[in-house]
Amino acid sequence: MNNKTLEIENLVIQYDTDDGIVEAVNGIDLCLNKGKTIGLVGETGAGKTTMALSILNLIPMPPGKIVSGSIRVDGIHILEKTEKELEGIRGRIVSMIFQDPMTALNPVITVGEQIAEVIRIHQKVDNKEARKKAEKMLELVGIPKGRMLEYPHQFSGGMKQRVVIAIALACSPKLLIADESTTALDVTIQAQVLELMKDLKEKLHMSMIMITHDLGIVAEVCDEVAIMYAGRIVEQGSLVDIFENPKHPYTEGLFNSIPNIDDRKAKLKPIKGLMSDPYNLPKGCAFCDRCDYTMDKCKTMKPEKIIFSESHFVECHIYKDNKNYTLKYGDKKY
Repeated sequence: MNNKTLEIENLVIQYDTDDGIVEAVNGIDLCLNKGKTIGLVGETGAGKTTMALSILNLIPMPPGKIVSGSIRVDGIHILEKTEKELEGIRGRIVSMIFQDPMTALNPVITVGEQIAEVIRIHQKVDNKEARKKAEKMLELVGIPKGRMLEYPHQFSGGMKQRVVIAIALACSPKLLIADESTTALDVTIQAQVLELMKDLKEKLHMSMIMITHDLGIVAEVCDEVAIMYAGRIVEQGSLVDIFENPKHPYTEGLFNSIPNIDDRKAKLKPIKGLMSDPYNLPKGCAFCDRCDYTMDKCKTMKPEKIIFSESHFVECHIYKDNKNYTLKYGDKKY
């Protein structure tokens, strides 16, 4: 029996623009087991959203192009399906919570109708049954069913996000993708929405991809962590692997950019420089110009995948001949 909800192999995605070719995703492999949550972490431009959109086969073509690779969700080969077949998969097998709830909802249709529409399309029920199920979904995300006939502008930002979550979960998908789903919310509402998503994931036995910049959210919600940089997953492991034993210099840099609540006087150590230009990525490691551990071969050779355990790997030259190499801040616990 296949225990994998998501399987991505050698995924390469490019955007062909007037200024040149943007190398957005550069050979990603990713597996996610049923019922698990993986945090996809990386700075803006790392390729996180592009990868997420590819799972729904929503890369705009042109200018986008999936150059190579395969994507299977619950055993279904997504990239081999027709547009008509994909319409039956989106929302039913895999759903996505988009980053901005303000633009994710149709302003001239009631929130109840927007939820009911998803149910009506995928579950082949009549209007009355769809409305009943929409009412239950609203109540499931903490909104009274009496607000079914209200429009998005009558809801606060946090309430809009709850409506978007209700739409995404209306048909109990096998995989939920949350793309920076709490970024636009204040911290109090953010905590409520995260708790809600955790509870619903448990009730509906879903797998989830949590795309975020916030390592605090990852620690709260995720079972596994994948660190993305310049279109590659440079380190992946369990929550304990990444937080207790980070191996990649970029992962180390992310943690060093977080304030230390135990030492108020400790200075932050930001990552120097900017992410490599996706129009012109280095021949070797894309992080080499910003790394404190750069060697000559980093500039000319792509790093290999170094396996530390069944759950933990890193792409970095410094472990090629010495897996016991310790980063400068390797003994720091987060």
